[in-house]
Amino acid sequence: MGGKNSSRDSRISASPGAFSCSASPQAMSTAGILESLLQVEENFSSCLARIDSLILQPLLRAEPQDPKGKENFRLLALLNDRFQSLWNFTEENSRILRGKSGSGCIRDFHILWKGELFLSLYIQYFVTFANFVVVQGFEQAAKSEAWKLPKAALKEFLRDLPSEKSLGLALLSVLQEPFRDHVRSHLRLLARLRELLEEESERDVVATVEQEFGKLESFISQVLDEAALTKELWKSLGSKFTDVLCVPERRLLEDSRSLPVAAGAARSERLLLFDDVLVLIQGNSFQSFDLKLVWVDENCGEKSAPGSHSLRITTPEETFVLSAKDPRIKAVWRWKLEQAVRQALNGKRDFPLWGRSGEGSEAPARRFFSYVFRAEGRLRGATYEGEWLRGKPHGKGTLKWRDGRNHVGDFREGLEHGFGIRLVPRRSEDRYDCYKCHWYRGKMRGYGICEYGNDLVYKGYFEDDVRQGFGILENFSAQHPFKYTGHWEKDKKNGYGIWEDKERGERYIGMWLDDHRHGEGIVVTQSGLCYQRTFHADKMVGSGILLLEDDSVYEGNFTEDLTIIGKGKISLADGSVLEGTLSSCSGRDIQLGVKEFPVEKRWPGIFQQFLEFIRSGCKEEMEESFTGFHVQSSKELRRSQEYLFCQRGAEEISWRSEEWPEEPRGYLEKALGCSLHPLGKLLRALSAAFQAAYSGVGANRHLLAMAQDEVKFYAGKIWEFYRALPRRPPEEDPSIQQGSSLVLPLILPCFYPELSMLYMLQHQREDNLYCQGIAELSLFPDILLLEFLEVQKHLWPLKDLTLTSNQRRSLIKDKCFLSATECLQKLIATVDPGEKLEILRRTCAELERTACRALGRDYKLSMDDLLPLLIFVVARAKIQHLGAEIHLIRDLMDPSNQGGMLDFLLTALESCYEHIQKIRLHLKEKSHSC
Repeated sequence: MGGKNSSRDSRISASPGAFSCSASPQAMSTAGILESLLQVEENFSSCLARIDSLILQPLLRAEPQDPKGKENFRLLALLNDRFQSLWNFTEENSRILRGKSGSGCIRDFHILWKGELFLSLYIQYFVTFANFVVVQGFEQAAKSEAWKLPKAALKEFLRDLPSEKSLGLALLSVLQEPFRDHVRSHLRLLARLRELLEEESERDVVATVEQEFGKLESFISQVLDEAALTKELWKSLGSKFTDVLCVPERRLLEDSRSLPVAAGAARSERLLLFDDVLVLIQGNSFQSFDLKLVWVDENCGEKSAPGSHSLRITTPEETFVLSAKDPRIKAVWRWKLEQAVRQALNGKRDFPLWGRSGEGSEAPARRFFSYVFRAEGRLRGATYEGEWLRGKPHGKGTLKWRDGRNHVGDFREGLEHGFGIRLVPRRSEDRYDCYKCHWYRGKMRGYGICEYGNDLVYKGYFEDDVRQGFGILENFSAQHPFKYTGHWEKDKKNGYGIWEDKERGERYIGMWLDDHRHGEGIVVTQSGLCYQRTFHADKMVGSGILLLEDDSVYEGNFTEDLTIIGKGKISLADGSVLEGTLSSCSGRDIQLGVKEFPVEKRWPGIFQQFLEFIRSGCKEEMEESFTGFHVQSSKELRRSQEYLFCQRGAEEISWRSEEWPEEPRGYLEKALGCSLHPLGKLLRALSAAFQAAYSGVGANRHLLAMAQDEVKFYAGKIWEFYRALPRRPPEEDPSIQQGSSLVLPLILPCFYPELSMLYMLQHQREDNLYCQGIAELSLFPDILLLEFLEVQKHLWPLKDLTLTSNQRRSLIKDKCFLSATECLQKLIATVDPGEKLEILRRTCAELERTACRALGRDYKLSMDDLLPLLIFVVARAKIQHLGAEIHLIRDLMDPSNQGGMLDFLLTALESCYEHIQKIRLHLKEKSHSC
């Protein structure tokens, strides 16, 4: 901060730009202006040197000890830094100009190609100068005992200073007037230079710089006027206000005492508009509102005093009205408020402060800011950082409460609305509950994933902050792992649901009430036992049905550990009945749950959410809230939300904007396979529910009828929802009478693993007999097997076989009807019943073609010819679980195929299957007779 002598030298690296030079008479006149500019710079530099040595350095020799004096001294030191930068810049310009003496080239004028730096240094200096004025720094400096400068020293700079002028005012004048005179001198020289130049391009350059210097002069005047007005305000207010409100950088822009306006009836005595806050004073108290969160609007629809003209002021926690009796006063206040808010949001003032650049422009309605709520209510003490709209959190933001709660997500009109993540601390535990959910007007609503601090995870629907509708609750703790998939009502398990006790290896499928098993229910054990009982508040009541592994059926009373008590009836697998007659059927014929749990009443929560989505017009903001079961983790859910509500990558295109097939089957096939399409999401939700009931422990053959009903019902509901979609292809195909038949093969892959397992368990005994028969037949060579099956010899495809002289026909194996065998083996490569029937048709066609080659002519196989040939092919294809495959095809095939050719071929395949089961017995009888 020490002084500098005038012999300082420094170099510059800026380029003077592209200006033309001339040797014309104009150049001589330009050289004269250049000489004048040099004289101005040298005189100004000399003036700055005297100010530095006689005024600034004495003021900076001693630092006050009191806090207020220290703050003023800091501002003075900063002002000195700005002063030194300007002085250094001026001396550097003087040195450059001295080197250009006698030149007439316009590019030698540093005020043209160094204009931006010149303006920047002057703006910094006068802003700092004004800050010192506001805190009455010159008055305090004049009282400094460390500075004993007599008034005579100041008269060197201000010869017209009246004798009665205070020393503080003299200091203020000394540190501003030379600088203002310097700017004016440059303006005069620029005007002379512009008038002198003949080339239009050169005049334009000079005119532009002259305009900027004119703005600087206006800026200096405005800065000093605002500083003087603000200083007078602080002097008039009591210390209670100034201690809190007085900040060096703060400027008073308007005062209701100068421009009368009232803030509501008896609301405030005075209204002060600063460049960063709006202050309402009433008595000895005041309220301040950060301008970044102030919105100004016409007072629409609100009552005002007769003859008044009002504005509505909106802040995060309060809305009030400013009333003026004169429309011109209202217009001025609105304009100043709008500009002050806009400049506060931009983080800088206009240049000049109230120049044309700011006129007419309004502050943006949407903003980003941090705020701590103070008023009573649910947000008291909470900090919100994010987007705002007209005084309310609106958009993306983060809300933090003092008790540790934290919410990150979307807001609308001040409330959580849309996707959000909330952390809630658990009392006396160093753990959190994490809610990744959809919110509606401040409460959880729609789909969410909640990870509780006690190792529980819930994936499902919410309403009014509680679990409501369909949901999955899973406990991952090592002590008592479980999983519940079902319906909830007011945060409790209610309605149809499935409970899997992983520790005991049991599954309950049935009705619930208030978190207890209540009503009809089915229990499946890991050992394969299955029983159906009525429950009341988690306890079994009345008699029930117990199905044993040996297909015996017991009807009566038994305990949860399956101990039979009291009287009952037992139907054995061989058909005999003990103690009365239960029924004429065995345990293999009983299918539980079909009557007790009608399929249309099992999962209404899933379908209800989808129905609401369709009724809403398939709004994009509801795409994720109606169902989110297509994602497997909360991390994937978060990415899904970022896709929906933030930037959308090129690889992630909404189902609305994609090109979809124009016919129903193609559209459905693509939609059901797309994780972003609503129908695809619905299918995955249904798949999760289906797996909960029928996979793992639930894979019990007595539940097959329930599973069949569900899959068929799903197909019908999906077709129903497809037809309700607003954007779908027209149904031009008149053959589509039953849409569920179109949907069923498309959704079957999602349910096939569980469904296939149930079919295999249901037909396990028949398939075992079938496999034994296949094993016996596989020992036969081809010719012996054809003889055994009594296939007519003229149909044997021996001409297709290439035999060597050493080969004998009895040794040939797996050569005959090879193409038909390979075709039938494809039966297990698809899950579509229609495609399986088509494979069967092609197999029979291949058999017929092979027979035609053997005969050398066209030939139609009769049923008597086809059946033994088909048995031969089935024996060589060795398809496992063929009985399960046949029954699955028959139960789920398109009804239009019933009674037709494909139905006939399926009946033929079924006959072959039954025949092979009996072959083993036939072979044994034959061996005994031999």
